[in-house]
Amino acid sequence: MSFTLQEILAQFEPLENVVFEPIQLEPQRAAQPLLPPSFSITSHPFDYFTLFFTHDLFQLITKHTNDYAAIKRLQEKDSEHKRMWFNLVVEELYVFIGSIIYMGIHEEPDISMYWNSDPNKGPIHTIKTHISLIRFEQIKRYCHISNSEHDKLAGFELPSNKKWWYKVEPLASSLQASFQQYYSPSSEVSIDEVMVRCFGRYVSTYI
Repeated sequence: MSFTLQEILAQFEPLENVVFEPIQLEPQRAAQPLLPPSFSITSHPFDYFTLFFTHDLFQLITKHTNDYAAIKRLQEKDSEHKRMWFNLVVEELYVFIGSIIYMGIHEEPDISMYWNSDPNKGPIHTIKTHISLIRFEQIKRYCHISNSEHDKLAGFELPSNKKWWYKVEPLASSLQASFQQYYSPSSEVSIDEVMVRCFGRYVSTYI
């Protein structure tokens, strides 16, 4: 059964009876930081860093790294060339993270160049005055954010586990909470199309 345009329009009220009420939008809100009262324009950059990477979080990562190193070193085959491992301390973790941030700003083609001591072979960096290359590589090898024992008991290491981000917990949740606490976005927020949920075959391409 087909209808003419006039028959379809006849099912609606006359246009003069239609009342249009536009959506009442809230006043525009500008993006703004929500910093603690103790912060000021003279606050050190490290103070802002600790809002997100707290000392308690660093202590937790230090503990999980030492636990993970102990487990992995028991699994590794004994060797006379096996490097001695000393438990990581929080202060070293700060230096390690600081070194990674520095490397992200001053890029070099090879990581060993940050410990270069010959000006004829490249720039001289200050990282070597804070941490040795061997120690940096050790920490990089064993650095572990999550609790490896808990991950194993929870079955996160199984292929069927869908929580593929478990290795960055509790860091991910802690950062998310800090972003919500210390920053209020603008009322005008744009979303890039790559953030739209992907329905491809690989589950890890979306959350």
